[in-house]
Amino acid sequence: MKKTGSGRFLWVLLFAALLGSCTDDIADDAHYKPRKTNGSVYETLQKEGHYSIFLHGIDLSGYKPIVEGKSIVTVMAPDDDAFATFLQQKGVASIDELYQKDPAYLKQLITYHLMYYSYDWTKMVDFRPTEGDRKDPTAIHTDAGYYYKHRTYCADPIEKARVKLTSNATSDTLISIYHYDRYLPVFSNKLFESKGIDPQYNYTYFYPTSTWVNNTGSAEGFFNVSNGNIAAQGNMITDNGYVYHVDQVIEPLKTIYQELKDNNNYSDFLSLYDQYSTYEQADNQTNQALGYIAYVHKHGSLPAIACEWPVTNNLQVSTLDKTGYNLFVPSNTAMDNFFNSYWTAEGGYRSLKDLDPVILYYFIMQSFSQDNFIVFPEEIKKGDVLTVFGSPVNVNPDEVTYRKMCNNGTLYGMDHMEAPAIFASVLAPAFRNMDHLDYLYALDGSSVVLSLASDKSTFVTLMPTNSQIENSDPQKRLYTTTSGKELQEYSTDAGDFVNMSKNSMLSIVNMHTAANVSSLPESGTTAVATNVAFNYWYVHDGGITTNALFNQQLNPEYSGTPFVKFHNAGKWSNGTSYTYDSPSLFTAVSGDGLAHVLAVGNDKNYQYYLFSQLLKKAGLTQTDSKKGATLSTSILATDATRFMCFAPTNEAIKKHIKEMPGCASLSVGADGTIKGVVAGTNKTKLAAYLRSYFITSDMNSFTTYPYPGSSAKGQFYTTGNYKIDIHDNGSSLSVSFTNATKNNTVEVSPKYYYLPFAFNDGCLHFIDGILL
Repeated sequence: MKKTGSGRFLWVLLFAALLGSCTDDIADDAHYKPRKTNGSVYETLQKEGHYSIFLHGIDLSGYKPIVEGKSIVTVMAPDDDAFATFLQQKGVASIDELYQKDPAYLKQLITYHLMYYSYDWTKMVDFRPTEGDRKDPTAIHTDAGYYYKHRTYCADPIEKARVKLTSNATSDTLISIYHYDRYLPVFSNKLFESKGIDPQYNYTYFYPTSTWVNNTGSAEGFFNVSNGNIAAQGNMITDNGYVYHVDQVIEPLKTIYQELKDNNNYSDFLSLYDQYSTYEQADNQTNQALGYIAYVHKHGSLPAIACEWPVTNNLQVSTLDKTGYNLFVPSNTAMDNFFNSYWTAEGGYRSLKDLDPVILYYFIMQSFSQDNFIVFPEEIKKGDVLTVFGSPVNVNPDEVTYRKMCNNGTLYGMDHMEAPAIFASVLAPAFRNMDHLDYLYALDGSSVVLSLASDKSTFVTLMPTNSQIENSDPQKRLYTTTSGKELQEYSTDAGDFVNMSKNSMLSIVNMHTAANVSSLPESGTTAVATNVAFNYWYVHDGGITTNALFNQQLNPEYSGTPFVKFHNAGKWSNGTSYTYDSPSLFTAVSGDGLAHVLAVGNDKNYQYYLFSQLLKKAGLTQTDSKKGATLSTSILATDATRFMCFAPTNEAIKKHIKEMPGCASLSVGADGTIKGVVAGTNKTKLAAYLRSYFITSDMNSFTTYPYPGSSAKGQFYTTGNYKIDIHDNGSSLSVSFTNATKNNTVEVSPKYYYLPFAFNDGCLHFIDGILL
């Protein structure tokens, strides 16, 4: 290993300055001034005696200048008895023999006992890097003990490796991989008190050969350093820092990544994780100190468990001393068993190697906790530990046999795994079946996967197939590039395929998702509100459609049925998924809108033809240079106005036209047109009357359109002479004018199953009479 100490020693001065700025001024601390009676840490241990093995190890490792006073340090000192026991366990007769066998290991071992800067007892119990010793008394107990680890002089050697620096690189590059200094965990009683958990159980869970006992008698609190107990005499102040006596030699903790790498039982998971390997240049300060370019091993957007530090800036003390990852990793056997129970050959996935990178990404990510601080087994049992997707970690800690406290977090190795929440949710078919891969990319790009995997609500999802997405207009495709797969759609403006926007993917997903429902009925009729506002699925006797397709029935030339069959694709932890038989994708309604439809109404075969003619005669339509024919502003005050209209059918108007206010002189001719002229007061009366058939968002608050079971019921204001009252009769709808002369109630036409024709600006129901 090239000597990197110069860079690391420069950092310690910056580190000390930072901590001095937020705690004490080092120059004012008496114990940092020369004190002939105490001497340096090295001299103090010499005077104490019984630390000769540890001091000899410091000599062999080349760190005597640091301990002797070159830098301010905190030292965890194991005595000769502790070191002799350790050497015996390692199968060597002396520390010199250990050095001869593996000098790099001895250096790591010794330097793991040497911490940067100087921590007195209170800082070891409850370090407060953002507040210092002058912390607000009201916040003194907030996250006490959470800044639980401290930087040591211990680091792995720089390693040489041939790697692909980019995912599309065609050849390997020989690089130097840099390892940052290891951190030493300190577990104080304050930490376990803050978490409200039992220290004995949770500490010994990771350190079964150590003990948790307060043998210091300190009123300020007590702590263990990794697997070592602090001896009763507490700390000793020296000229260049503090000395703590520990009852065991502290083995350097590895990163989570290195622990996995050293255990073949977890090689399958590590292989998947390594597919995301990236190599980023170390920070400028590091490379300047080294004199050449070195790289840090990371894994793209995945948690960087191969890196010793969560951030590479040594001045970000509060992050470095607190942040820790938590990985719940299945063994090879557990992964095999889960794969065989979850994926099938029919779904197109025959081995882990077949799984798409998006599936692998979510599979890996669900193995990490949401917390950015280490978690303990008792917290998992309480259900307090969530995955990154917000679902409880479904692991029984007492069944975890491979458990490790690591330099950068905790590792829980599982011999058995249940389907993670995201894979057991209503999104499951997209993960299980290759025929829904296009939709999985839409889900991923829409950023709603976490929401739809949540158990806080129930959902129904429709799962479109690849062909349904690719047959849609505009044409779509899942395209493979050098950087991965991308969902694209054809752009007439660009004359080519372009990457689909997040909003476009979100619209697809929302149109295929309904919240707060758990299943679709196999018989009967119902409307289900999708996650696209005022867009619906209509379900009728085993068939399903959308309001956009349902609206086709307004066209007199349409002779088909808008409904297609739907099929159960599985009941899951938070709802049910279905597939449907449409040749193309279900989409949200688009086009000119209902206001335009009613204003045009120029074909006598339209079922609203006579109603449209009356609107024109009453002066309630207009022509806009941009929007074309539309309803007048006396109905729609602004472009944003949404409305509900109950239009009498042609038959109802033809039968009752002379009863309508202002229409005494009108009649319906044999050709289906309205004969006669409406003017003066009659025109005013007719306009006020017709406006009473419209409920607008300017005068009312509504979040859905009316159908049986909808919240759109009761009395609503209109801009006409009357309020309108919507009656939900359970399986049908009817309407009436409030305080009208006759106060008659008219049934909504059953021809369309009491379902609304829903557009992007309003909805239309036909009624079988006129309101008076």
